[in-house]
Amino acid sequence: MSASASATGSRTLPADIAPETPALDRRAVASALRFALAETAAGGHKLVILAGESGSGKTTLAHELLPPVRERGGMLIESRIESLSWGSPLDSLLLGLSQLSQALCQQLSDSGLSGREALLELGTRLGLIQTSSNELDLTQALQLQLLAGELLSHASRELRPLVWIIDGVDQLDQDALAVLDYLIENRSTPYLMILLCVRDAQLPMLVRWQMHELSQLYQLAPFSIRDTMTWLVEEQNINPRLAAEIAPFLQQTCQGNLQLCRFLLDSLAAHNLLSPVPDAQWAQRLQQISLQLRVPEAENHFREQLLQLTETGLEMLQTASLIGLEFDARILHDYLPESAVLEHLALASGYGLIEHLGGTVWRFIHPHLQRLAQQSCPHQHEAELHARLAYRMMKLPQYALQALRHAQQAGPALTQADRVKYAQRGAQVASEILQQGSPLHAAQILEQMMALLGPRLWLDEVSLSEQMIDLWCACLQEPNQYREVLVVQKNLPAEASAQVRYTLSACRQRLALLTQDYAGLFGAAEDALGSLGQDLSTQTPYWSLARELALAGWERLRYRPAQQACGQNTPMDSVLRAQRVLAALYGPGLLARPTALAAVTVRQLRLQHRYGRSPHDVVAKIGAALALTALRRYAAAFKLADVAEAEAVALDENQVLWPRHQVPILSLGLIQPWRAGLQQLLPNLWRWQQNALLEGDFEYAGYASMFYIGHSLLNGSPLQHLEREAAKVEDDLRHTRQLQLLPMSNAFRQALYGLVHSSDNPPWLGIGAFLTQEGFAALMQRDDALNLCHFHLLSALTATYCGASDAALSQLAVGWQRHTAVRGSILAALMQYLQGLNGCRLGHYDGPWARRRLNRIRQRLQQWAALNPALFACKAALLEAQYAGRFAEFEQAQAAFLAAIELARQQQQHHDYALATLLYGEYLFGQQHFHHARQLINLAVTQYEHWGAHGVAHYLERRYGNFLLPPRR
Repeated sequence: MSASASATGSRTLPADIAPETPALDRRAVASALRFALAETAAGGHKLVILAGESGSGKTTLAHELLPPVRERGGMLIESRIESLSWGSPLDSLLLGLSQLSQALCQQLSDSGLSGREALLELGTRLGLIQTSSNELDLTQALQLQLLAGELLSHASRELRPLVWIIDGVDQLDQDALAVLDYLIENRSTPYLMILLCVRDAQLPMLVRWQMHELSQLYQLAPFSIRDTMTWLVEEQNINPRLAAEIAPFLQQTCQGNLQLCRFLLDSLAAHNLLSPVPDAQWAQRLQQISLQLRVPEAENHFREQLLQLTETGLEMLQTASLIGLEFDARILHDYLPESAVLEHLALASGYGLIEHLGGTVWRFIHPHLQRLAQQSCPHQHEAELHARLAYRMMKLPQYALQALRHAQQAGPALTQADRVKYAQRGAQVASEILQQGSPLHAAQILEQMMALLGPRLWLDEVSLSEQMIDLWCACLQEPNQYREVLVVQKNLPAEASAQVRYTLSACRQRLALLTQDYAGLFGAAEDALGSLGQDLSTQTPYWSLARELALAGWERLRYRPAQQACGQNTPMDSVLRAQRVLAALYGPGLLARPTALAAVTVRQLRLQHRYGRSPHDVVAKIGAALALTALRRYAAAFKLADVAEAEAVALDENQVLWPRHQVPILSLGLIQPWRAGLQQLLPNLWRWQQNALLEGDFEYAGYASMFYIGHSLLNGSPLQHLEREAAKVEDDLRHTRQLQLLPMSNAFRQALYGLVHSSDNPPWLGIGAFLTQEGFAALMQRDDALNLCHFHLLSALTATYCGASDAALSQLAVGWQRHTAVRGSILAALMQYLQGLNGCRLGHYDGPWARRRLNRIRQRLQQWAALNPALFACKAALLEAQYAGRFAEFEQAQAAFLAAIELARQQQQHHDYALATLLYGEYLFGQQHFHHARQLINLAVTQYEHWGAHGVAHYLERRYGNFLLPPRR
């Protein structure tokens, strides 16, 4: 066998200058694999990719490593991913790891365990899991990946080397690929070789793995005729003369696929066609072999055999040919008695046309027969034949999809009543299949039903159409199916029922959330509300929401008398559906389109006032509380948030299906920071984040993680620990596919990197390894207001810590253009504080009108300090100190700076302490008190280092240079 093997050492070069790799034969590839094994046995970590068509020898090459592995005292395990396996690809992948139990511990308790169960038992026996099995949830991707990584690390230390063959990587689903991607990209395990057998090396995940520094790629080409003949002689021990004759037949039929070649050789051996014969019988033997191999020249023979069948037997065979390559003989009983069916099956089997697979299932021996049988079917009877097939096959649930296809091909041979009857039966079968866990198959049946009934489904069969759409939408669970729903909804006739339109819109809303298509999400919500007779204007201002809250009592009185009357025209089921649609917008509404928050909240509150409370309007109170904080109605906001949390707890206690973690997460992230110390909120945030993960709500778990990182940063938590936590959070976001939160996570990580790590660049430059220039350009292109405002705020905060007020103001000027994205949150308060502090330092408020704006900021900070002293007291005092230094006497400024420093010291906040001493030192430097200024700036640098902000400390040392002498260390 000749194979082209391309090493990966030069893959980083452009394609036009990449050196050509000489072709290697099979022995050369095997030698390279043994060399990689030697490197692995010496303590290395290897990733080897064998790529080639099915049957090109990948598995054989991989298995040739077994003898040298055993000689070195190691172990070879294998995970075979079969496309026809009943188990999931992830289970097939993990069951390969269960083979380690033979060498590391006793045999597993049950050979029928699933992959997750086997991994859990093996990890428990080896001491890799400290908790009991009922406390460890392996449905979480991160726990599954960590356990697999730890198991491989433990096994490779015990079994040196360990080779893991994964055959059929193309068949892996997203969950299995996520586990494998973690093991390749994030784990470097000594004494471990991962050997992947794939058909297509150009798959996106494989292309990325090929860039791994330890990977090796070998592309195997299919057999040529010469390779096939060599394989027959050397490995199959076929007579060279016979090998030279049958090699072209095998190459023509199998196209170099070794698996098919072996199957056909077994067939020839079973008919005793490989034994030697005299020269006089050589031509006859070749003809027999050509017939057995089913080469195109044998079609004439097949046609003659078909014509020898009786007319009834030919009709039976034609009927079976329409069913497929494999067919169930029970379907033929409508056309012939059971004895006649058995007689003709035996006759066709005797002619070598079909073969018995078991039970009542038969198969055409070669696809040519199926085609020839279809061609011999009289055209004028084909529609009637399809109708008869549909009638018979619909009685067998496993043939429901094929039956519906035959019904559609029957055309006018089927009446509309028969079509409706088949569709009703198909709906029952689809419902059963969906309950059995096969949504894709159920969706195919339902789509075929819609094609069968056509436009008349929506006009004449309203209840059936609603049932079918409910089932179909329940089958759609993948993000890429969003467009399918959109196409169906656009092609709906005007006469389709409102429930059908609502169901499709609600399904679009759910799938749009998975694809992070927030424009589509709000569009689907508007369509869903429109089908229910409601509307949603996304331009509702905050004052309109305040009016709704102020007139809440009047609304109740106004609509209470009309509530019973409204109940007749507006069913409560329709109201509950509208509230469910609106409730699904709060997560994306808060973090993707904050300007729509007021509109969603107004609509939800109006529905509540008119028709009473429901489990879906609790979170609307959090949105209303956030709007009240934007209007500086803090007492009312706190009261409303407390009511929302109490109602959420009550709903949970009454066992109402409501995600009880959503309301506390939003309250802890957006409302409670106005009145509670951030240090007190962090444990609760972490607890609710874990609760959301356990309940499978990865979206709100991601929101809680973002709140946790932001609160920790503002609270002055140690930066190096926070940097590690941010890295873990980003891994969780990727594994749970919450990609919409990655820009915010990247901004946090880039800001933390600038604060912690020393560099020649200023720490406040927010573009780097985590938030790239391309990523920032993408945010600008889609005008992502929240993340852009968040990015500029972090940059301004970092510049303020460095005393670079001009850079901070330039960042705030850009971020303030999108400040409505954070309106009502403490981020908006932080932006005003930074504007006042840095603007006062640079003299931007010296004019009378500008000073009035500054006074308003001072008054608001005093109000916020009264609400939450732990967060705002030091900031308010520092702004007062800066104001006094600009517009008052020296003694007043000095007293204000000392008060700010004392407040930061009492709160034990290194970041506020460092900023207060830095600004005080710079103020004294301007007053020419150089000795005290040097002491304070040195103290600021020391406090920044205690906080972990070594990047800021390094920047200040470079900025002040010799002024800080004598050295601090």
